Amino acid sequence: MNSNPRRHVLWLALCATALAVSGCAGGGSSTKSSARPEATGAYAFWPSFPAEPRVQFLRTFRGSVDLEESEGGVLESIVFGEEQGRQALINKPYGVAMRNGRVYVCDIRGDAVVVLDLATRQTRLIGTGGSQRLAQPVGVAVADDGELYVADNARGVVVVYDAKERYSRLVGLQGMKPASLAVQGDRLYVADMTAQVIQVFDRKTGGHTGQIGSVGDGDGQFRLPLGVATDAQGNVYVSDMMRCRVQKFSPEGAFLAGVGAVGDQPGCFVRPKHIAVDREGIVYVVDAAFQNVQMFDSELKLLMYFGAAGPFDGAMDLPAGVCVAEGDLSAFEGLAHPGFEPRRLVLVTNQFGPNKVQVYALGGIRNGYTAADLAKSAATIASGIGTTEETKEMNRAGQIAEPVPETVGAETGKGTTVSPK
Repeated sequence: MNSNPRRHVLWLALCATALAVSGCAGGGSSTKSSARPEATGAYAFWPSFPAEPRVQFLRTFRGSVDLEESEGGVLESIVFGEEQGRQALINKPYGVAMRNGRVYVCDIRGDAVVVLDLATRQTRLIGTGGSQRLAQPVGVAVADDGELYVADNARGVVVVYDAKERYSRLVGLQGMKPASLAVQGDRLYVADMTAQVIQVFDRKTGGHTGQIGSVGDGDGQFRLPLGVATDAQGNVYVSDMMRCRVQKFSPEGAFLAGVGAVGDQPGCFVRPKHIAVDREGIVYVVDAAFQNVQMFDSELKLLMYFGAAGPFDGAMDLPAGVCVAEGDLSAFEGLAHPGFEPRRLVLVTNQFGPNKVQVYALGGIRNGYTAADLAKSAATIASGIGTTEETKEMNRAGQIAEPVPETVGAETGKGTTVSPK
């Protein structure tokens, strides 16, 4: 990997400035309290000391086994209606969402959405029974009214469930291949691999109201739009896996900004997947080859990254999905370093390895602690920049299978598709 020390310093400076503006600076006072709690164990932080940590790994989820009662008894999986009796384990996760203490994980090998209900300590499966069984769920989003939207790539539709997780209706277009989706108000945005655009629907009526982008290599155009997300102002962000680029659009679909190209430097991508935006406008982009998540501000200026491959807690293994949860911090109380104050949660899915859903906290240093204090309990982690030799070899061998069809763009706007491996 080519290194650029000056660029790395600028990167960390941008991180400190932008996260401080967003309320994530965290205090970092040098005054110590004699009564402050001390840390036990090792914690994975990003960025590394001497920079102030902004992200900490909290825990992982593998399935129902991770919702055991503290007394030691494993809680039985509870499944609704016809789906009763199936064990809720996560096999190969892709898209992820979290709201009101519930984690929704698209399992493309289990053909279901696994629900981890942290409040009730129950697990259940959605989409495994009835005439509307899920075939290959790859993306999930939860609306403000509790409705659940699942992108089914194999069936070519968005499956909608009500707030009680019961099947409601289908949304889609003939020939559509959804790769991810986002909900903003009454709008439903779907990354369509066939048309290579973002399709826009009225989520209540299911009516198709328009599209964002076209096929090509210019601003506002796509070759393989894989991830879509929205911010609090209704702007739309799209990650393009083939162009290795992220673009921002207005709510009306006008191109606003773009970032990224193929490369092994910060701000570049190799295999970008899903994308998320928090309420402060920070953009999170998963890269399966880098095995990390890069963070940008609302103008798509690079802030920092977190995650890496390796033998440590918080490592990533072919990550794909990402989501941000505002609130729900109480479910993870006691997992953060005593000197680190979490502000919001970031969840990332791993396609390989035992750690299927990784939970991180974005935050800052608590008053009374310093970066040096946290460094004493920091785990040793990899750099997280650039593809690993193992990943490169897997790419060459064709072992990294996509849950969506690989699309070769045509200027007509349709393109050709090849069935997923």
